Formats: sequence, structure tokens, C-alpha cells
Amino acid sequence: MACPVRKFPLNQPDGHEPPIPRWKLQLPEGVDRVFTTYVGVQSHNQDQATLDATQKAISAVNHWVKNPSHSPVLSEDFSVVRGDVKGSITWVAYWVDAETWKASLDALNLPQLYAQLGDARSSVGLWSEAFETPAGRLETNYSGLDYLPGLGKIPGADRQRHKLSAYWGAARDRLPGSGWDAFERVDDSVSAPPDPVPAGLGERLVGINYDNMAHIRSGQFWENTNEEEREAYETLLEPTLLKGLGYLWDTPVESGNCGLRFLRNLAPDGHELRETCGAGFFRCLEDLENWSKHHPTHKAIYTGLMKHQKKFGTTRKLRTWHEVSILKKGEAHFDYVNCQPETGSIRFLKLKKSTIV
Repeated sequence: MACPVRKFPLNQPDGHEPPIPRWKLQLPEGVDRVFTTYVGVQSHNQDQATLDATQKAISAVNHWVKNPSHSPVLSEDFSVVRGDVKGSITWVAYWVDAETWKASLDALNLPQLYAQLGDARSSVGLWSEAFETPAGRLETNYSGLDYLPGLGKIPGADRQRHKLSAYWGAARDRLPGSGWDAFERVDDSVSAPPDPVPAGLGERLVGINYDNMAHIRSGQFWENTNEEEREAYETLLEPTLLKGLGYLWDTPVESGNCGLRFLRNLAPDGHELRETCGAGFFRCLEDLENWSKHHPTHKAIYTGLMKHQKKFGTTRKLRTWHEVSILKKGEAHFDYVNCQPETGSIRFLKLKKSTIV
């Protein structure tokens, strides 16, 4: 059967040949969507009782991740560096089966976990951000195949070399559904932030996304670089990246940032790896595109990366990548229990509020 004619043409210029090879994810046969859950534990104090309660919460989430009855196909651990409560421990987990994912969310039960933390629970915050992504609304891009994080690790998935890169609009072209769906931004009255912003502390805040919210996880892995390339990344590229993220954090209304974190990957023993990612929500794909195409902070990131790749050539071991989801209304679920108001999407979504004990 012939594929239907695209309603919206590709942005790719005629005869385009990317200067640097890139790969994208092909989900395993029979998998038409993926399921993602971020979970976080934050501390509001540093006294011993709080530290004990925090560790109890961390242990409970670790047990949840590893529970074989609903365990994800892969997961990663992080510490929050910026854009949220610094030092908070965070997890991301991925599933390819809807029923297993739903069972995992039922088992997580943050209010129940919070109640089990004892007298110091008021000094601990718990949160989850969970969403499902149809294959037509998922796009990925990888700079190499020797290291594949996030969805790239899904068992049975394939990674295909492609030419939909290195031009403006390439990310949209990599979304299979973009031929028939413009993923339009919702009306400002729908996406307007809450006024006033909820206190967060002492509250449970829950809700869903509005139509066409975007989620991005964009990462950097330099664990395998030599000393020269490592220094180049840490002294040139990373500061430029953080400046760009700073713009997004400082101008959420203009940029469309709806809760973006900068995370440092953790090894199983808890030590920090040479790997980071920015992960969070945007109002819509168009906001991400506008920042990428027009703002000088992103142009500086892109230019710096091109210079880095030119300098190190085939010896380059820095790996960059991202995964983007465009979410229909109700495909994302947010749950914040006793969290600081700067946590995640609290300041950006109209969430339902209830009191916690």
C-alpha cells in the first residue's frame, strides 16, 4: 500500500547531505508507543531526621524501579544540578507495554509512600511526571552508536542512519506524524500559568497536560573522551550549554519552558558520571524550534558543537543526542507531593490541589 501524500512538506532542502552522520531510533516490531516516567525525591532540610526520611524514600523508589512485576525495560539515575531543587535524586524509567506501565504507576503511589516516611515527612518532597508517546509523535537523534542512552537502549530496537539533520526544521521532519499534523500551540488562555503559583509545600498537586505539549531529553556523554577533548567540552561547550539553559529558565513565558531540569547521571554506587542531560517540558514544539533557530544562546551551542566536531574529527568521543515527544492532551500525568514550588511544572500548569497530612 502506498504511503499517503504529506499535507505538510518536509523542510529538508533538495539534495541535502548532512556533513556529519546521525542516527534515529526505530522501535521494535509491534511496539507503537513508549511510556516514560520521571520520579524525584527532594529534601527541604539537612537535619538527621530529614536525611533518614529522604533515604527511606530513595530506597523505596529504588525498590519500585527494580520490582520484577512491573519493572521498566531500562532506567537511569540522576542528581539535579540546576533548574529544580539542587541535589534532588531523580530517576527516569521506560516501558514498551501499557499494562505494565500502568501497574507501575499504581504501585508507585506517592501519597502512600509519603505517609510512610514518619514524623520528618514534612521535610521531604516526592514527585512524578509520567507520559506515553505514540511512535508518530516521537523523534530521536544520535551522534554515534557506541553509546546509546535513554530510549536508544530499548531491547530489540534498531538505529537507522538518516539524512534528516543539520538544517532548520529537521527535528519536525523526524516526527513521522509531521506530514499530517502541525502540532499547533494551544490558545494562551489554556497554557497560561497558574495565578497565584501554588505553595507546593503541604500540598498534593496533580493534573494532566494540554494538547501538543512537548517533552525533550537532550544529553551529553563524554566519559570516553581523552584529556584534551574532555577539557574542551568542560571549559567551552558545557558553559555555553548552561548559558542557553539559563535563558530558558529566566524567560519561561517567552521561551515556552514549562519545567526544565539539568541532570547529572549517577553510577549504581552513586558517584557522578561524565554524562548530563536537560529534561523537561515545553509549551509546544514551535517554542523549541524558535529557540533553536532564532536565539543567540542556541546558535552559540550549535556553533560550538560544530567547531568541536571539526577539531576532533574521527577521534571525537563526545556523544550528543536527544529524544522529543509531542503529547496529546491527557498523555502526561503530573503528581507533586509536598514539593518546593519551583519543582517541575508546578509554576506552569493549572494543577488540582489537595491537602496532605
